[in-house]
Amino acid sequence: MRRTAFRAMILAAAAVAAVTTVSAESLKAEIPFAFQAKGTRMQPGTYWVALSRSGGSPVFHIYNADSRKGILALPTATDSPAKPVHANPILTFACTDGRCVLSSVRTEQAMVYSFESGKAGPGTRIATIALKTDRGE
Repeated sequence: MRRTAFRAMILAAAAVAAVTTVSAESLKAEIPFAFQAKGTRMQPGTYWVALSRSGGSPVFHIYNADSRKGILALPTATDSPAKPVHANPILTFACTDGRCVLSSVRTEQAMVYSFESGKAGPGTRIATIALKTDRGE
């Protein structure tokens, strides 16, 4: 009985992983400052950002190529353009008193996925980092 339950659990986990890992192209960003994303402190470096869907919900995998650590970030809001357009993909950070927090990701289809970044104050500055495809540079 235990063996059958264990096998069923493994098959279910594999099915979830297969659905979650189907993603669009990963994009690369060079982030020159430390930041927080979904409560995790991330160091400056080269990052890969990929959007996937898990059960229909968008999930971002943000992976630091230097430290080989990553996080999964679920956006709190999504905004799409009225008409399909092409846009330059970017990461946006809200920076206050030297502390930066990932606030949104804009995709090539101009979809904007927002993350909880706290309340902006008078000293808050916005930093944007371009996302690019890696063509073997």
